[in-house]
Amino acid sequence: MKPVECPNCGGSVPLLARACGYCGAPNRARLTVIIAGAAAAAVVVAAVVATLAVFTMGRSPQGEAASPAGRSITGAGDDFTWVSKAMEDCDRQAEKESGTLQFLVIPLVDEPRDDRGWRRISLNDIGNAILINGEDTVAGLNRRALRITTTPYVFSARDEATKVVYRWNPSTGVKHFVVAEGTLIESFKVQFESRDAGRAANWGATFVRKPGNCYWVNAILRD
Repeated sequence: MKPVECPNCGGSVPLLARACGYCGAPNRARLTVIIAGAAAAAVVVAAVVATLAVFTMGRSPQGEAASPAGRSITGAGDDFTWVSKAMEDCDRQAEKESGTLQFLVIPLVDEPRDDRGWRRISLNDIGNAILINGEDTVAGLNRRALRITTTPYVFSARDEATKVVYRWNPSTGVKHFVVAEGTLIESFKVQFESRDAGRAANWGATFVRKPGNCYWVNAILRD
C-alpha cells in the first residue's frame, strides 16, 4: 500500500502505521482504511448468508418442501366445459414439462350428501376427501349432484421414498399445482386438510409417477 503524507510534519507514513515515525502524530488515514475494510467484510458475509438461504429455503428440518403458490383456474355459468378444458390443458403442460409433477385440484362438495354412493365409485380415499375420476366429476357437476366448493383447503403431496412433503398455502377453488423437481419422485401420496383441521393421518393409496402425466385430483371434501 502506498504511504501517506503526515499532515503535521509532511513526512512519509506507512498507510497502516499508528503514528508518524518522525513527529509521532496519529495516522488518521489508518482508521479510514480499517472502517472501509470492515464494511467490505460485512457485505461479503451478507452475500454468503443470502446464498445459503437460497439453497436451504426449500427444505425444513421436518422434511417439508416449500412450494410456490398454485395457479387459480376459473369458469362461469352452468356450462362446465371449462373444467374439461382445464384437465386437457394440464395434460398438455405436463407432457411438455415431463420433468415436473403436476396436479389439477378440483375441490367438490356433494348436494345432497351421498357418502355411500360416491365411495362406491371412489378411486381413493385420502384423509377427509373422496377421489373420483374426471368423467364422473363433469357428469356430477352437470346434473347438480356436485358443485365446486369455496371452502378453503390445504393440498399436500408426499414423496414416498424420502417422505418429503410438498405442502401448498391454503387455497380455494380449482388450482394447478406443480412440483418442479418431479424427476426425483418415483411414487407419491396426496392429502387434503380443511383450514381448521389438524393434519389428517390418512394419506391414502400410493400413486406411481408417470412422466408427462397431469394428475387430476377431483376430491369430494369431507370435514
